[in-house]
Amino acid sequence: MKYRISEYLIKNLDYNIFSLEANMPESYLMNNYINKNIDSPQDVLRGMYFWLWQTQETLHFVEWLKLHNKNMNNKVLFDGFDMQYYFGALKQIRDIYEANNYELNDINNLTKILKENNRGQKKYTGKIQGVINDLLDKVSQNAVKIDDAEIKKRYLQNITIIRQNIQVGSSLTRDKFMAENIDWIKQNYTPSKVIISAHNFHVSKENSSSMGFHINKKYQSDYVNFGFAFFEGNYTASVNKKIGTFTSQTAPQGSLEYNLNSLNIPYFVLDLKAIKADKNELGKWILKKIQFRKTGSGTENNEFRKTNIADSFDYLIFINKSSHSNLLREY
Repeated sequence: MKYRISEYLIKNLDYNIFSLEANMPESYLMNNYINKNIDSPQDVLRGMYFWLWQTQETLHFVEWLKLHNKNMNNKVLFDGFDMQYYFGALKQIRDIYEANNYELNDINNLTKILKENNRGQKKYTGKIQGVINDLLDKVSQNAVKIDDAEIKKRYLQNITIIRQNIQVGSSLTRDKFMAENIDWIKQNYTPSKVIISAHNFHVSKENSSSMGFHINKKYQSDYVNFGFAFFEGNYTASVNKKIGTFTSQTAPQGSLEYNLNSLNIPYFVLDLKAIKADKNELGKWILKKIQFRKTGSGTENNEFRKTNIADSFDYLIFINKSSHSNLLREY
């Protein structure tokens, strides 16, 4: 459904950037395939780390983008906005060093200290962050030698990705950085109309720690978001370190999805902005906190939590029965 909406926005409303919840440097490589027929799209998707993008649905959308860019003047940029891994940013910086015969001492030292202190999702110590940032300052000085404007801005943004990565220790800092990266895309590719694809609770406007809150604070009415909900069905997820197809928890009585399913309409779009503005007695229940599915790439025994839907989203897409995505390979 997200890809169908994206195709419509690109084809009919001239949206020219598609960015998803995946590492920025690795995602950007998809443009080599879309625009130059270089690299394999499956390899690029694998290089984006997250298995949930390695699906037939994503591949189909990439192929659609390639055909669109070939035949239309409105070219679309493919990008990511996450920073959970520094590997792609570091490799792309090193590639520029080696292609231009820059002295390798600083990049070698940077590579060594990042590998020796890699803490996954935990923050590096303040002392180590200081050392890494000093090295990144030196690395950034080489930007003045880069003539190509696109290569130069990506070189500097990769440095930013590494600076962000060493600070990420919670969803709060991650969401703030994702919002900053989306803003960077918006500012560096003008005029731009950006499609952002991410989990419900990342795009939400209500939670002050969410990416969507930060974007909405800056762009206000220019930021329009859609939430997704379903009553029952199945989905692809990671449960107990196993990736596969799982049956969802049927929405319990009293939940938002249960109430919407009682309308007996297979799927529809709910205009939450209109409901808030209308203040109709029948719609008051949806303006309060209500149980709402929180499932993402993983799941828990209780898939629901209380959420203020009307303050979180402008529109809600409801599907009564979900079907799983189709992985490109078995895990």
